Amino acid sequence: METKYFRVNKKEYCHITDDTIFIINSKEVSRIPLAFELGEGWGIVSMVNYILFGFLFVYTTVSMSAYGVNFFMHPLNYGALFLLLLFLMRIKNGFVTSRTPTISRNKIKSVYFKTPKFSYPRLVIYFEGPEGKVLRKIIPVMYKQEALAVLKETGVLV
Repeated sequence: METKYFRVNKKEYCHITDDTIFIINSKEVSRIPLAFELGEGWGIVSMVNYILFGFLFVYTTVSMSAYGVNFFMHPLNYGALFLLLLFLMRIKNGFVTSRTPTISRNKIKSVYFKTPKFSYPRLVIYFEGPEGKVLRKIIPVMYKQEALAVLKETGVLV
């Protein structure tokens, strides 16, 4: 099977064929992973986000009821509110971001290549998931020039 690939990180590669985009941990393709083959690590991260959000929510509600109007007089409460909003955004992003290693090219809606100033470049793919829901897959890119050449050659990024 002929694939074009670019490096995602030190151990993983994004392979692009005529009908699929998939991420595996080798340059040579031995098998294409299943569409929704997931590890347990992402579930653990999600549970930690839920637990910390719950803890901060309980702390904030108890503090608001205990301090009343003086809630904003204590600097610790500003940090708690900031962390509460941060974990809320992480949970929201977890619902719309897919962790699937394989995307069928006929289900892709749009592709964007983002290069932020203070972070690594990344490829954002919006695709149709199960039950017709539009999901996104964020693929980090280690070497921008290598990835752009492969994406333009395969026609993923126009």
